[in-house]
Amino acid sequence: MFSPHAPMEWAGGQLGLLALIVVGRGPDWNDLALARACRQLFGSSRLVRAQDLSAYVGPDGIKLWHGPGELMVPEACFIRSLGHGTHEQLVARKAVLRAAEELGSLLINPIQALERARDKFSALLALRRAGFMVPRTYLTELSPVAYRLSSSMGKFVFKPITGSLGFGSMLFEDRDLAFNILRMLETHGYPLYLQEFLGEGGRELRIFMLAGEVVASAEKISPPGSWKKNVAQGARMIRAEVPAELEEMCKKAVQELGLLYAGLDVIEVDGQFIALEVNAAPNWKGLQECTGLDIGYLLASKVLEQLRS
Repeated sequence: MFSPHAPMEWAGGQLGLLALIVVGRGPDWNDLALARACRQLFGSSRLVRAQDLSAYVGPDGIKLWHGPGELMVPEACFIRSLGHGTHEQLVARKAVLRAAEELGSLLINPIQALERARDKFSALLALRRAGFMVPRTYLTELSPVAYRLSSSMGKFVFKPITGSLGFGSMLFEDRDLAFNILRMLETHGYPLYLQEFLGEGGRELRIFMLAGEVVASAEKISPPGSWKKNVAQGARMIRAEVPAELEEMCKKAVQELGLLYAGLDVIEVDGQFIALEVNAAPNWKGLQECTGLDIGYLLASKVLEQLRS
């Protein structure tokens, strides 16, 4: 059982370095796999919730705490999630992580890059700058505007603008049904992010990028009776190769966003590659199962290589 304030820490290896894995509510399979890899390569690793970290700055320097205990400066800090919270809470968590960076910690991914990729619309803008085609996508806070704009699309999907794993995404064919739901979402303060549905047009790929290179890729297959292709929603993956043209586009995208590692979702329609979104803290369990690669180990190894250089 994950205890928020009790250090979930492992010792191992011979380097005597500390890797911090920052999570939201609690660690998932991917976080635990990364922690094990860091323990093996760095010497020790610690899983912490973002909201349980504290910082101090004053004339005598900068200090960090995890819960009530002072925290030694980690050599690497893998930001898997900042967790849920108000705008002010998220700002505070990022400020604490910047304090760790001031002390010499390598943040993976950097705060600035996470901010660029955190919301789906900003990420699409970056993907477009990198040369990708993107789906027709609207962002508004007004349900009547969303209703009018959606008339240009047949089927379309509402997605939480900062969500992941497919949770909360809804597929619509009926604009009037969509309007009733979007109006309710508007009253609760949710931005309305609408994207044309291309899922019936071709295969969808998940591409895992690390240090500007493709390390794993797979085709995403939705479960029977579902349109969603998220592993967390029951989808499966089949190993797939990435064409050279697409690989170059992915390299430009992660460079544009400043990400050391990322997961890109790309759909191939009539021979054209269309970027759906990019995840700056992607999960890799499905990819690992279909490729046989230990992706957490590869990620930790690359970060250790950067620290040594």
